Amino acid sequence: MSSPALSPTPENVQTVANCIRNGGVVVAPSDTNMALTVAPDQPDAIDRVYAIKDRPTHKPLTLFVRDPRDWRRFARDDDPETVDALAEAFWPGPLNLVLERDSPGLDDRCAMDGTVSVSCLANPVWCELADAVGGPVAMTSANQSGTVPDDRLVDVELAADHVGEAADYILGGEPAGTTRASTILSLAAGESGEARMLRRGDLTASDIERATSLTVD
Repeated sequence: MSSPALSPTPENVQTVANCIRNGGVVVAPSDTNMALTVAPDQPDAIDRVYAIKDRPTHKPLTLFVRDPRDWRRFARDDDPETVDALAEAFWPGPLNLVLERDSPGLDDRCAMDGTVSVSCLANPVWCELADAVGGPVAMTSANQSGTVPDDRLVDVELAADHVGEAADYILGGEPAGTTRASTILSLAAGESGEARMLRRGDLTASDIERATSLTVD
């Protein structure tokens, strides 16, 4: 039986952050789902995430940064001003950007095929946790792969039922705002001024085109 979720007190947030830094696997809130959360440079922890979730090995984890400007620490783009414009318009918020990888410190499962998916969250508990960790985290929803309908978010109860026994901690917290799903937009290996939408979420192609000079396929 899994332990009950910890309330997000400063002491508990620090405990969970220490666990992440030391190679642990925790469940933490995001803007949408409760998510399995690890340090992106801890391969043993990432091994555990894939085993706990039964996640297909070809699917990478998403990297979440605390400061929207931090995408430059882990990725690159031929038109960084456009990435900055997207970050300014939509981060924190429901947009994952797939960019060319530019960091040797990331585990390959956070940066498959030379790319990395980067996002930034608004959830206040997650923000406190990221501050305490002092670096980015890699995350994926805290449920068994392929078992939750697309229209259902993974809450604390569902996360505890699916993966709670295998995680080191569950940190409670409610989603921020009304985000239902993140839009995934690829700028990697594309033509200048073009982008490819890999998944439509709360943001539409029109939203992105209005905020930038991009044409979204």
